[in-house]
Amino acid sequence: MIIGAILMCIFRFTFFHSWWWLVFGLIILFISLIRPRLLFVLTALIAGIILAFARTSPELYEKDYIRQFYDQTVEVSGVVEGDPEKDEGAIKFKLKNLRFGGPESKLKNGVLFVSLPSPHKIERGDAVWLKGKLSSGFGSYTGSLYRPAVIKWEKPNPGDLSLKLRNWLAERIEAVIPKPEVGLGLSYLLGIKTNLSKELEDNLRTASLMHVIVTSGTHLGILVGAVRKVFGKFSRFFSTLVSCIVTVFFMSMVGFTPSITRAGIMVLLMLLARYSGRKISVWRIIIIVAAITLFINPANLTNQGWLLSFASYAGVMIISPRLQRFLYGKKKPGFVGSSLITSFSATFMTLPIVLYYYGQISLLFFISNLIIMPTLPYVMGSTFLCGIFAGIPIIESIISFITTKMLGFHVWIIGCLGEMKEFLVEVKIGIPAVLLIYVAIALIIGINYFIIKTRSDIIKT
Repeated sequence: MIIGAILMCIFRFTFFHSWWWLVFGLIILFISLIRPRLLFVLTALIAGIILAFARTSPELYEKDYIRQFYDQTVEVSGVVEGDPEKDEGAIKFKLKNLRFGGPESKLKNGVLFVSLPSPHKIERGDAVWLKGKLSSGFGSYTGSLYRPAVIKWEKPNPGDLSLKLRNWLAERIEAVIPKPEVGLGLSYLLGIKTNLSKELEDNLRTASLMHVIVTSGTHLGILVGAVRKVFGKFSRFFSTLVSCIVTVFFMSMVGFTPSITRAGIMVLLMLLARYSGRKISVWRIIIIVAAITLFINPANLTNQGWLLSFASYAGVMIISPRLQRFLYGKKKPGFVGSSLITSFSATFMTLPIVLYYYGQISLLFFISNLIIMPTLPYVMGSTFLCGIFAGIPIIESIISFITTKMLGFHVWIIGCLGEMKEFLVEVKIGIPAVLLIYVAIALIIGINYFIIKTRSDIIKT
């Protein structure tokens, strides 16, 4: 599946858009599964590539259809995907489930980038009908609409219940925590970045801390860890069941972004594997989840959040343990050592992607991650309690005071590190050569494995 998605990204075949190719790929896959022999590994590989072609080709075919409308005035309707963002007097969002010519026309795949004047209070899941000049897209966007006219705008009925719950919780938190602390707290807990000031967001980017406000595996891991700690006292089955329910609900509440979808599927697989007693293979989990998420949305292959999410996870789960064994042997590192190794591993694996898309990274990422990441679970938990106990005298005051102080400390640290621009390493954005860093990373992993194996053989001898 992964190989097929990469090939489609390079060669863009569009003649696999018939659903018969999907059936053909499933038949070949079924044959290779019922005959688990070495000969059928090649058959399974071919089946996966065909399935990736069959899934991706219709989207490429319909995106080519959309491109014919570039530089023309069009009417398009669709559904808002994810949370809109406010920036410089405009509200920006993704539009999916596209219908050109009106709501009754044929559904088309693809995602448009839309920028509207800020007075519009559009939310995730709203249906909108726009008229404007369609421009070319960028990144994973098929096209762009800047300042189009809004013909029709409808709220879903009864609407997204998880979104309503999130907004209710966010309003209660906003009532007890002042700005700018509340913006940081809501981005930590619920992935809401609309309350973040431009200055704070710039400082987060300069301090190489943007990953802490992108709700993904770290935030979900903290949540599931807390659930397992509370409900693990009852039974393993009940703990696993509640953890799975909380994971799915949190995904729906935050929104099914590429990063949270990756993290959610990975957490569910690991919970089920741990419950059934299966040994968890990090490489196997990564490959399976990558294949699943690419089948769900082939455009994930060029999505920054999806790429950074996988790279960060691979750094923590693959690089970090090897680095610990190399530096400490069989001994466990202390809190500071473990935090530094984890921070370095995640940053090291995401470095090529960050340089390619953003063109900068701070040399102070060690310090920023060492201070922010260990305290993140407590800040998230305290922010959540603010929403729960808002309106209750005394308890509200105590919790909001503690939370504001902790968030204020984070804001101060981010501001201090964000001002130290002399530690920024900058390169030109979009240089493919920076991705060659992964070749060096692969060599380092291979050399590290050889050293550890040699050391182990010597000890045995």
